[in-house]
Amino acid sequence: MEGPIFIIGRQHSGNTMLARCLGQSPEVYSASGEGTFFERRDRLARKSASSRAAAILARVEGSGSEVPEEFRPEVKRHMRLAGEGSGPTSGANEPTPGEMYARCMGWVTRKNRASRWVQKATSYVFYVEDILECFPEARLLFLARNPLDLAASMKRRGAWWAVARMAYGWNKGVRLARRLARKHPKNLAVIRYEDFVRAPEEEMRSICSFCGLTFYEETLRIPHVNRSESPYNQSSSDTGINASRVGYYDEILTAAEAGAVGALVDGRLIEDIYPELSGKAPLSLTGASYAAALATGAALTTGGEHLRALLNEPRHALERVKRRLMA
Repeated sequence: MEGPIFIIGRQHSGNTMLARCLGQSPEVYSASGEGTFFERRDRLARKSASSRAAAILARVEGSGSEVPEEFRPEVKRHMRLAGEGSGPTSGANEPTPGEMYARCMGWVTRKNRASRWVQKATSYVFYVEDILECFPEARLLFLARNPLDLAASMKRRGAWWAVARMAYGWNKGVRLARRLARKHPKNLAVIRYEDFVRAPEEEMRSICSFCGLTFYEETLRIPHVNRSESPYNQSSSDTGINASRVGYYDEILTAAEAGAVGALVDGRLIEDIYPELSGKAPLSLTGASYAAALATGAALTTGGEHLRALLNEPRHALERVKRRLMA
């Protein structure tokens, strides 16, 4: 089985759409949820092999892969094998969490009659080196989307209060993805959401080529799901890919809101990735003041969330913050 595919763009950037597209290929099994294994890998390494297998299986199922109850003992035994045809391991020869995770996902993939698997995980841009350590042949796809449209989507979802946090994450994620794509050009590609939805066949052919997959027309026939104007949903009778959400911030954001987003995002990144946006959200005193207020509110909210996480899982919370601050 060739390396897995990870979709690691920031939130609301088309990650689910691309995972569904790839999952339409007969070669690919698509996990439907959000991957969390690599955020927990170090903690899993401290568990015994038997409890580690159960914990990894729970992570796999929690990220959208289904393992029927009657097959779980078989999967856990398979995860503990030293190699195909070998018996269970123990002590120093125990398989690593990464090896166990690979075996579990390999089992699920084969049961679904596929040869590759794809997982979306918006946090994994901070774990690229960990992923490549486990899966040297992995392909990672980072979807970048116009932050003004992201802000418009958040406003329609009633999450405008978090727009400063989105901008911070966009700056960090896009900057890091571009740097890692230069370091690992064979493994990681940065794709503009706008290019994909405007020319889906051309972009999907390019993505399939990068991932070593055959292009199938069926990959473009996916349902329209989880639109910002409707409650969260993962089903729809409408299919296909369209560019109706490109540039719609003009209809949703006020001038002050657009100016605030323009003040929060990294202007150099915008010029590099979205030169067509130059001057679309000019910096103004009103926009800068609004941005400062949004940033202050986001700092207070995020600080409270980190404090709660620190109290519940101190080691994990500290590692998670460290990853983001040092990226």
